[in-house]
Amino acid sequence: MKARCLPRRAIQPRRAPSVLLTAALLLGICLLLLSPPSTAGPDATLYVYAVTPLRARALEQKIEESMPGVDVTVFGKLSDFKTALETSPPSAALSPRPVLASLNRNADLQGLKAGSDAEQYLLVSTKSLTRDMLLSLRYGMIDLVERKALPKFVAGLLGVSDAPEVRRVTKIEDLLQLLQFQTADAVLLPERFRSDFESKSKMHFTMLSLSTAKVGLVAVTFLSDRQFIEGAIRKLPRHVLADLGVDEWK
Repeated sequence: MKARCLPRRAIQPRRAPSVLLTAALLLGICLLLLSPPSTAGPDATLYVYAVTPLRARALEQKIEESMPGVDVTVFGKLSDFKTALETSPPSAALSPRPVLASLNRNADLQGLKAGSDAEQYLLVSTKSLTRDMLLSLRYGMIDLVERKALPKFVAGLLGVSDAPEVRRVTKIEDLLQLLQFQTADAVLLPERFRSDFESKSKMHFTMLSLSTAKVGLVAVTFLSDRQFIEGAIRKLPRHVLADLGVDEWK
């Protein structure tokens, strides 16, 4: 009798919360289906290996900030650059022309400095240098080709027929250490780094400029998405181009 006297609303189930929840779920599903698909990742990828005093991460940030929509990876070692190209090809790769040639890649876009597509390398030593002694010296060189090919590459820069003994390094500062610890008699240094190189040591250097010691500047090879990424590369600001050793593209 007491149950029959209870108000009707007290004995009916409360459906309002469940109805609202169902409506909210349906609305969420509709919005999800109608929304455009999200794009995961950047529009293009660029791999970089360059001869520069900057750390790889610092150069990577500078380039990436100047290329919206491009995922940039700068490699500090040639071997890592080569492996990445083979296992996970990017949209484009940027490196000195000899590097691309050693990897059997064409230079689709060439960097220029003062109208030239090559830069002068200097022979630097703490000893007196003459052309007659070139075959007897041990050399230090930035890694631009594969290990086995580097001695022959250096011989070409020196203008000699026999391949000399060569120590590979990955950074400009490493060349200075080769001379300091006398593990090389001379090193091959890009001329654009001359003043910075001399300022970091109290040693007295002898420098020799050889007409044969010219190395191709950075170039770009395209693997995909050329139209988009080429436009981004051509728009790189001058201060970034300077870090790469060029001032324009052709």
